[in-house]
Amino acid sequence: MDVKTTLRARARRVGIVLAILLLATLFIPTPYTIQSPGPTFDTLEQVDIEGETLDMIEIDGAQTYPTDGQLDLTTISVSGPPTSTSTLLEVLYHAAQPYPAITPAELLYPPETTGDEVRSQNAEAMADSQSWAVAAALEHLGIDYQQRLFALDFAEDSPAAEFLEPNDEIISLNGTQITGHGQLVNTIQEANGQPVDLRVRRNGDDQTFTIPVNQAEDGTYQIGVYLDSEFVFPIDVEIHLQDVGGPSAGLIFTLALIDRMTEDSVTDGRHIAGTGTIDPDGTVGPIGGVQQKVMAAASAGATIFLAPDMNCSEITHVPDGMTVYSVDTLDTALEILDAPAGETNHATCS
Repeated sequence: MDVKTTLRARARRVGIVLAILLLATLFIPTPYTIQSPGPTFDTLEQVDIEGETLDMIEIDGAQTYPTDGQLDLTTISVSGPPTSTSTLLEVLYHAAQPYPAITPAELLYPPETTGDEVRSQNAEAMADSQSWAVAAALEHLGIDYQQRLFALDFAEDSPAAEFLEPNDEIISLNGTQITGHGQLVNTIQEANGQPVDLRVRRNGDDQTFTIPVNQAEDGTYQIGVYLDSEFVFPIDVEIHLQDVGGPSAGLIFTLALIDRMTEDSVTDGRHIAGTGTIDPDGTVGPIGGVQQKVMAAASAGATIFLAPDMNCSEITHVPDGMTVYSVDTLDTALEILDAPAGETNHATCS
């Protein structure tokens, strides 16, 4: 074998090794989280549960009515730490797609966060969003419900910290039975800065404490208690939706409940999609991955998309045939959907 042949053989071996190393590099896990359009779910459809056909949103204890359109909740598919892995090949592939969402995981999650913790938090957020959606729908429909309030923690200068303990249930304030957060806040304001008599239930026993009141910089009166809540509804709502977490379906759940519980159709035969958290008072809050959710909705055929006002600037592309509206409250969403096609003056995202 001459020298040239030997050099060529060695070069081939080096080339093969380099190619193997390069190929292996493409499958090395990266610290990036990738968001891409996920599946959509029509909240007005029926689903098969263990051989039984049920409404996706099952309502017991209230009159319900037929629906005639689609109302899609939208999702994103997430890969990468801490819930899974993302390879360099996946990162490069998604970077080449229109409107990629690739973020260092450390910017999304605190250090040492585990995948199980994220999944647990998402499941809890989904359960909370369903309860808040029921509350928002009942609030809109004028149906009474109860919100039980519990002391969770205390502000640094809390007047109540000396008297209350975590898990104390708020029963009444100055003789007024407390059935919701807004009522508690309003009743404190009515005391006009004077100490309030707060009745709580602790380990099954009722106790009353006279608690001083602080005035915040904005002029409102506070007793410095962070609250947890538990709803007591006059109806039972069960949502049959698996493997979807997070709070972002709240607005769509609320619209679906209103559509099902009223004779007038919210969808009016249209294919509507959207996203956004919901508070019991109807406030719509921001979510993550809004551009990817718009793309998912467009792929499913939706022509109207409801996006939280605070996410509007993140939407850089609106697919042909779709209108994306900016929504700050439930009332705004309903006004948009109630207007004849093309006759609403509400702001759009583009």
